[in-house]
Amino acid sequence: MLKGNDKISSNQIMFILLTAIIGVGILSLPREAVEKAGTDGSILIILGGIVACIFTVISVKLVTLFTNKTIVEFGREIVTTPISNIVSITFFIYYIIISAFEVRILAEVVKMFLLDDTPTEVIIISILLVSAYLVRGGIEGLARMAELILPIVIIPVFLLLLSLIPDLDFTNLLPLFRTNPWDIIKSVYVPFFSFIGYELVLFMAAYVEDTENLMKFNVLSILLVTFVYIVFFVVSLCRFGVNEVKHLLWPILSIMKTIDLPGAFIENIEGIVMGLWVLSVFASLSPFYYSSALILCKLFGLKEHRYFVLPIIPFIYALSLAFDNIATVYDIMGKSINYMGIFTVITVPTVYLIVALIKKRKEPSDNV
Repeated sequence: MLKGNDKISSNQIMFILLTAIIGVGILSLPREAVEKAGTDGSILIILGGIVACIFTVISVKLVTLFTNKTIVEFGREIVTTPISNIVSITFFIYYIIISAFEVRILAEVVKMFLLDDTPTEVIIISILLVSAYLVRGGIEGLARMAELILPIVIIPVFLLLLSLIPDLDFTNLLPLFRTNPWDIIKSVYVPFFSFIGYELVLFMAAYVEDTENLMKFNVLSILLVTFVYIVFFVVSLCRFGVNEVKHLLWPILSIMKTIDLPGAFIENIEGIVMGLWVLSVFASLSPFYYSSALILCKLFGLKEHRYFVLPIIPFIYALSLAFDNIATVYDIMGKSINYMGIFTVITVPTVYLIVALIKKRKEPSDNV
């Protein structure tokens, strides 16, 4: 039985997916795209968006076969309970790692640009406690938060980017089509993993009222994210050039530091941008945090996910501080997310859908 405040619309899940996907991954994407494809990085991002659209369609087709059920529940019908439980536990670990990765990157950036003397531990526990408060409120609270935060973040950031247009050198986008097509195809995984979060529909579709619009809004969310990624890539490349972007850890933040509004009454644009980005990461962290609590709730057959929200915090906190420096965090945690993502966001939905369709086709013949 679902509570009255546990229902959302399909356009609300689009807002949740947009905030979940556009998180810390956008910071380093321009550098990673330039490293793999140079000035053809925009082509790489477009291909990554196309692949993400394909697997989004697969995930949505899967959940529409089992209304009002999460993947934890309908997985038991598809591949038996023991196998489904193992898959669900893998998803739980996966989301814990993503949550730890996001709060650690957040803490490092905030410490570097805003709070020099504040311990990393204090920043991490603060954002986790605030996120826990939101997550305990349920999926409707997540949806309303996403609807509120997304315009607050996106609109000012794009306005700030518009102020950079006179300083952009669009010749930095040339030459195009210089990278070997096979090298681009081999590197599609780089932007694709920046779209991680679309698979949250496997858990949240159970709470969507108008599932007939689910496909449209989920695909639209991927298209919008692709557009945002391309804009930030183009601006980064035009502002700094290929060689400099390759040596910037977070090109997006470096861009914001160069913004100067002539005659503006705001002196420290960087502080405002950092505040907007903290909101963005908070909105990105919460859906993954919520899904990890929801997985445990469904595994144990309980009605309330909130029982698991606070007990999860120590796991995220400990993992986020497990590595000494940011380079190790990206090397170990980032790669772990990518490797596990191959299983959780690609293999599982695809295999589940194939098996489910085979079983659906066999049902009529069994009844004859």
